[in-house]
Amino acid sequence: MSVTFNLATRHKVVAANSHWYRNPTAPLYLNRVLQCHDFIYLIEGEWLITENNTDYLLECGDVLILSSGHHHYTRFPCAPNTRTMCLHISNEPNELSGMPNTLMLPSLIHASSFPNVKIRFEDIVAAAWKEGSHKEERMSALFDLLLFDLADACAGLHAGAPSLADEILRLVSEDPQKNHHLEDLESRLGVSEKAINAAMQDRVGMSFSKYQSNLKLEMAAQHLRMEPEAPLKEIAAMFGFCDEFHLSKAFKAKYGMSPSKYRTSTD
Repeated sequence: MSVTFNLATRHKVVAANSHWYRNPTAPLYLNRVLQCHDFIYLIEGEWLITENNTDYLLECGDVLILSSGHHHYTRFPCAPNTRTMCLHISNEPNELSGMPNTLMLPSLIHASSFPNVKIRFEDIVAAAWKEGSHKEERMSALFDLLLFDLADACAGLHAGAPSLADEILRLVSEDPQKNHHLEDLESRLGVSEKAINAAMQDRVGMSFSKYQSNLKLEMAAQHLRMEPEAPLKEIAAMFGFCDEFHLSKAFKAKYGMSPSKYRTSTD
């Protein structure tokens, strides 16, 4: 099955909780029809959950979206020490397949390779238990981001397992201002420097070091356009250059002009 969400409408997070089932649950622990969508993220353990007549076996890192108005229930106990995060999300108008501004997601999403999904669940649960201004709006905004993270997870699954280049680009994009060292990537990804550079050459046409340098220079150039009065020393530190001299030298090699001249050329 699949579930459709209207991206033009703000969804309300009706409830958000974490659960730890230290002991197996009763077989019919869940047996209900909700008027809201139920999002379940399985942190640990295993659980078979049925919606109408379809069984979904949840394992670590899986997300199950149970549709509003449908009967969902458990026919068997969950595994001991099963841990979940659950969100109840409002069912909004015009959430029909084919309508403008809608996003369709499958009921079961294998998201263990997409850490942002878990982080987003954690953020929503934390926000639900934290008092403060604009609480509902904050949770709704986080839920919108979760939908896009789930869509990214689906796209990754449809394309097959992430390639080495995908993993490298993901790590850099998560913290683009950091200086990512090849030694750290080798250790984290379990591959050699040669394999990393070969993957990057195939994907972006340059070595990893060259790609990272270009990315930082592009971010520095964007910062110069957005804040032309910012001190060059501050920009160099912000994007991981040793000092403003090294930034200026690399900047001129890429753009054919100094950062100072670039500032005036963008006015």
